[in-house]
Amino acid sequence: MAIGERTRKLVTYDDVQLEVIAEGSGPLMVILPSRGRDSDDNDEIAAGIAEHGFRVLRPQPRGIGKSKGPMENLTLRDFAADVAHVIRSEGNGAAFVLGHAFGNFVARMTASMYPELIRGVIIAAAASRNYPQELSENVNKISNQSLPDEERLIYLQKTFFAPGNDASVWLHGWYPEVSKMPAAGYPCDEQG
Repeated sequence: MAIGERTRKLVTYDDVQLEVIAEGSGPLMVILPSRGRDSDDNDEIAAGIAEHGFRVLRPQPRGIGKSKGPMENLTLRDFAADVAHVIRSEGNGAAFVLGHAFGNFVARMTASMYPELIRGVIIAAAASRNYPQELSENVNKISNQSLPDEERLIYLQKTFFAPGNDASVWLHGWYPEVSKMPAAGYPCDEQG
């Protein structure tokens, strides 16, 4: 496979189907997106990592693209199982897992449950276990497609972007139903 070639494949197990964006060759790197976002957010990052000799996998969360499966009463253990199946589907050994924001919890749970599949965990924009309720409310407003874009941009800028940066790059690509999904297992269940 050429370094710049990006493909999509399906990984299935039990009643779960995961669409995985894949590119590059070499040691495995799995990139997990933040809450309510898709893996397409990381196109440029994935391309850069692939150019440096990695096989980069980006599973779409359940409910995005062709990924599907139960979306209620989930815990981080369920999301970790998804990641483990994606890694195993390559048959290429252990992977580095990069988790962005909410994805950091999934990456760490995967390492805890499946240490034989993990070479290392990279935390990008680590989310806090406890944070002000206002931030959660802002994320819900940002992902609410029925609100005017101008209003959503105000919440985007306030919540995620430093002054002087263009928040409109994150205006689209929100999945409200997926954003709600992590709540049951966020940040971890009693046994995690």
